[in-house]
Amino acid sequence: MITTIQFKTLDDLYRFYNQAIFGGELSDCIVNMSRHGGAYGFFAANRWRGENETKKIIHEISINPDFMNRDDIEWHSTLVHEMCHLWQEDFGKPSRGGYHNRQWADKMIQVGLMPTDTGEPGGQLTGQRVTHYIIPDGKFEQVFKTLSSEDLQNLRLRYKPTLAAMSGKPFTVGTSGNDNTDNTEAEGGEESRSGKRKKYTCGCGCNVWGKSGLILKCGICGTDFIEQ
Repeated sequence: MITTIQFKTLDDLYRFYNQAIFGGELSDCIVNMSRHGGAYGFFAANRWRGENETKKIIHEISINPDFMNRDDIEWHSTLVHEMCHLWQEDFGKPSRGGYHNRQWADKMIQVGLMPTDTGEPGGQLTGQRVTHYIIPDGKFEQVFKTLSSEDLQNLRLRYKPTLAAMSGKPFTVGTSGNDNTDNTEAEGGEESRSGKRKKYTCGCGCNVWGKSGLILKCGICGTDFIEQ
């Protein structure tokens, strides 16, 4: 039952924000978890096809479990960020190659998320690598605040990764597709200045890789990861 419980939570969250923010107009979507290039999450259009007579095409949204140890409001906002990509795919005009264009940025602002390429106020609204911050008292924050403590408990993932990143920002960010359409949209943070990842090792011998200067703690042995 673990898999059923875990993924039903993601499906319930998608349905909740679809109704509360998008008026229920978004199409069905497969929501899963994937460690994709260090990004917080990504949207991939037309990645699934039904095997029944309708041959229905389904989009995919994936959330990176390495960053699910953030506050609920933060990783929920990643889901809504990717839902804006889905909205644009079905009702707007997305740019080719994963570029975050002005139409998408305007939709983000409408739902209460401010796009920014730096993760901070004043960043560029559009570009190849764009994340966001939550607009105070914007639509998303207002909707999130309607959730009672009981609602949040019901919508909380029962299991979280033991080796989640502790820096608060992804190691790298990019957009890429695993087919010829190149229609994956990813949300993430900053790259390392050198563009190279560093190896980190904890007290029990586990290794992870990321940009230089990260502060990481092992969920197994409880010791800090040391940059090698």
